[in-house]
Amino acid sequence: MSNEEVLRGFLALWSTRDAAGMADHFAEDGVYDNVPNRAPMVGREAIRTWLERCFSHLTRIDVDILTIATNGEWVLCERIDDHVKGDHHMCLPVANATRITGGRIVMFRDYYDRQTVAELGLG
Repeated sequence: MSNEEVLRGFLALWSTRDAAGMADHFAEDGVYDNVPNRAPMVGREAIRTWLERCFSHLTRIDVDILTIATNGEWVLCERIDDHVKGDHHMCLPVANATRITGGRIVMFRDYYDRQTVAELGLG
């Protein structure tokens, strides 16, 4: 599986709310970094726990990939994440850099605007 396919597979799981499946995409010591918000989550268990918390107050997140490019171990992706809660849709533009080695995510780093998050009621 290519690094782009690994990332696409991971992002597709947002809509299924499969926190365990998403965490399994990471290396055992992988890092999930929401750059504007908090300290990075390190390790599959911490990542799974955080994803489960996300899913506890969202129906799902639908991901629309706008642009994707690979350069060796790195995949760069621009996307719109539609955070769905009931009938309410909150679309957040996101830029991402992901490093993948051996078919596992070792660094997943999302960049987005904190003001947009606040305006959408997501923060």
